[in-house]
Amino acid sequence: MSAVLLGAFTAALALVAAPRLARARWVLRSPAVAIFAWQMTCAAALVSVGLIGVTTTTHWDSAQSLMCRAWQLCLDAVQGAHGRRTQAAAVLGASLIAGVAIRLTIGACRLAVAERRRRRSVLAMLRLAGSRVPALDATVVPAEHPAAFLVPGGRTDVVVTSAAVRRLTPDELRAVMAHERAHATGRHYWLLRTVRLLHIAFPWIPMFSTALHQVHRLVELRADEIAVRSSGPLALARALVTMAEAGARPAGTDPGLLAMDGGDTAERLERLLQPPAPLSRAGVRLATVAAALLPLTPVAMTVASRYAGIS
Repeated sequence: MSAVLLGAFTAALALVAAPRLARARWVLRSPAVAIFAWQMTCAAALVSVGLIGVTTTTHWDSAQSLMCRAWQLCLDAVQGAHGRRTQAAAVLGASLIAGVAIRLTIGACRLAVAERRRRRSVLAMLRLAGSRVPALDATVVPAEHPAAFLVPGGRTDVVVTSAAVRRLTPDELRAVMAHERAHATGRHYWLLRTVRLLHIAFPWIPMFSTALHQVHRLVELRADEIAVRSSGPLALARALVTMAEAGARPAGTDPGLLAMDGGDTAERLERLLQPPAPLSRAGVRLATVAAALLPLTPVAMTVASRYAGIS
């Protein structure tokens, strides 16, 4: 019964909590809390699914557990206890499950390889054409379009194109640099990498694809939020318009990078020019505590079921 409750909790996360969080307007008022909420929502789903497996396999002495008996029947079928045909079907099903698991593992490995190749490509471009500019604390590369981005791989090196240096005013360039450094200090690359891995590993679960899109959107809003503290909203908005109008990045880069023109440009501009009131301290605490409790909920449900004698 506890496995059924955990399954219902997981379904509620995927079908109710995640869509509501994606549509919520309060996230514009506190992107940092919203990022944390997405992390905890994904973590809660993983914990819940893991506990479903644990509770299903640790109640072998319970004859009343339907899921337990189904699991035992599957094992018996694989071992040939119900005849050759049933055994063949069970082995085929087990092979299919194993094949899916292997494909997911290979997919995750391919993601790591692709990221490594992307990083090497950018570093090679920087070695060939980049020049370090101490005044900017960045590397400038020749390009016709204004752009700025972090070197992929969780590094803190900022790359700016020569067109950006030429076309942006000093205030706008400072705003761009503040935005990219906010990505670096906030470890946004690692936040995105985590949800990207979940999306690759479980491509059939809409919640993880939604999480990837939303976290990418939110890290851009968060970087804007930090950048305006030192540069002001107008300079950052003008720089964003200039880069968005160019609509291109240097060769060797891709939209997966934490680039200045990432996310929803219209939404970012609206938030810069008409900033919403930030969440109150009480609201931040409430949202943070509620999000932090999500991964603990399936654990509490499992423990409560044990003490209540629900198998």
